[in-house]
Amino acid sequence: MAEKTECNNHKWIPLLGIDKNKSVPTSLFTCLKCGDLKVGIQTIKISRFRLDMGELPINSVAGIKLMNEPTADTTASGLIITATVDTNAEGIGAPLFMSADGHLDTADADSNTTSPCVALAMETGTGSKKILVHGVLRVDAWNWTIGPGSASLIYVSTVTGTLTQTQPSGTDDIIQPVGWALSDDCVYFNPSMIYLTHV
Repeated sequence: MAEKTECNNHKWIPLLGIDKNKSVPTSLFTCLKCGDLKVGIQTIKISRFRLDMGELPINSVAGIKLMNEPTADTTASGLIITATVDTNAEGIGAPLFMSADGHLDTADADSNTTSPCVALAMETGTGSKKILVHGVLRVDAWNWTIGPGSASLIYVSTVTGTLTQTQPSGTDDIIQPVGWALSDDCVYFNPSMIYLTHV
């Protein structure tokens, strides 16, 4: 089967999340014509033949390098890309959400206007910064609990730019699991794009 031709006229529709038992659009889009995905203004091309992120094609499994758990503070392994970060006073490990301008800001679980989390900050400050889209991050200042069931789950916190192992429980709080603790200072980051709003 030949690879499909490039789609020159995308018809984007938003993927949906849940807010107060209603379906609401998210910052993730898919093209009805070709199936490409888009996060904000960044298109991710996926087919049975390729995975392209921005202008960086990944042509084979060898192009994705996942290593063992990071061995130094504030290091990561996994899918790391560069994006524009507009706010991040909290530094490395801060959860980030996609704002209306296609840039990233620090997330919190207080409402669906500051979530869902789509990445973790890999650098301090703002501007063109490395972010972790999926993978493992180590921050020695963390002190996670590990264990069976939901004991290891990690959520976006209601405190801006932080993560928590306590499920948000206030009215209108967003409940979004973003990963789980591998150890007291390592997180496997795999954010769910399906989230709930606490009522």
